[in-house]
Amino acid sequence: MDPGTGLTILGSAIGGAKLVEKLLGPTADYVGGGLKNWAEKRVKNVSRIFEKATEKLGEKINEPGSVPPRVLKEILNEGSYCDDELTAEYFGGVLASSRSGTSRDDRAASYLKLTSELSAYQIRFHYISYTAWRAIFAGSGLRPTFGEDLDKMWLFLPSSFLNIAMDFTAEEPVGDILMHCMTGLKRHDLISLSHWGTPELVNSRNKQMDWCEVSEWGLCVEPTQFGIDYWLWALGLGTVSRTRFLDGDLRLPKLPDIIVPAGSIKLVKV
Repeated sequence: MDPGTGLTILGSAIGGAKLVEKLLGPTADYVGGGLKNWAEKRVKNVSRIFEKATEKLGEKINEPGSVPPRVLKEILNEGSYCDDELTAEYFGGVLASSRSGTSRDDRAASYLKLTSELSAYQIRFHYISYTAWRAIFAGSGLRPTFGEDLDKMWLFLPSSFLNIAMDFTAEEPVGDILMHCMTGLKRHDLISLSHWGTPELVNSRNKQMDWCEVSEWGLCVEPTQFGIDYWLWALGLGTVSRTRFLDGDLRLPKLPDIIVPAGSIKLVKV
């Protein structure tokens, strides 16, 4: 099967077939002409993911490297049905993170499967939570690979913060959606949840734990090491160790149209 047709189709959105070949390396041979039979929307979705991956790589795309075939398979099979912008950012970030000089390093395939399993709500909750942890604890000296330091990173996410960051509309069942996010992310070890609810309920538990009081409905959450890894890979920073998650000088890409306001509250004295 001639790969040129598929490469041309994907390359039309990101600057040409040669750019796709440069991104994928030898794996570009797996892109066949079958794409010409795809619906236009599927082609656009995959092209958008490739575009985001090349943006995240920047000049690194000129360095030797390739994307494992299993990673490309997940992008073509699952990413082609991705309409949500932030989920496309996650697909593109993991694709960029997957590019290396080690042919057997296909860790990204597992992160892509995870991305395809999560809902758009869960992905957004994951992104805003870890962005909030960075905003509050970057430069604190806490060590993300130590459990005792993760236990010092409990945050309260109040309803005022969540309504803006999740971009809820009046038609959406906010409580049900947040519980969907928490149970799903907890099941995948992407976040830890202690307690949640009205200020009265939360403060009754906070008092037992010697945590600060709150004045709004909200959730008490803690990061996980796997959640940190996934966040870094999704931002195209798969080569960055989780030990650097709170480094003050870590440069992060800005994702469009995602507002993460101030308002999350540190619950534990550090």
